[in-house]
Amino acid sequence: MRKLPLFPLGAAEPVQTLLDLAAMPNAALRAGSVKLSPNQRVPAEGWSGHSAEELSLIVSGSLTGVCGGAEFQAGAGDVTLIPAGEQHWAVAGSDGAEIFWCWFGEVDG
Repeated sequence: MRKLPLFPLGAAEPVQTLLDLAAMPNAALRAGSVKLSPNQRVPAEGWSGHSAEELSLIVSGSLTGVCGGAEFQAGAGDVTLIPAGEQHWAVAGSDGAEIFWCWFGEVDG
């Protein structure tokens, strides 16, 4: 997982492209939101992995977990990118977490 800066320091342009479907043949997009309770784990057991890229904005709260074999922490205002196929799980912090997410690329069921 990578954290992406919403407003990179010293950027020449005020507009930041976070994802571009035009570069992916037959690409689709799915977006949604999730509100996690304090200390809630997703998935409840095991790992999550999917054929789509996952871009998320942590709206409030925080998460810790493992993605691609590396531990991570993310909090309100962070934007994260999980590459397609990368195994991951997360646990919401003591205040829970609200997340806006987008899957793009090979979006499956």
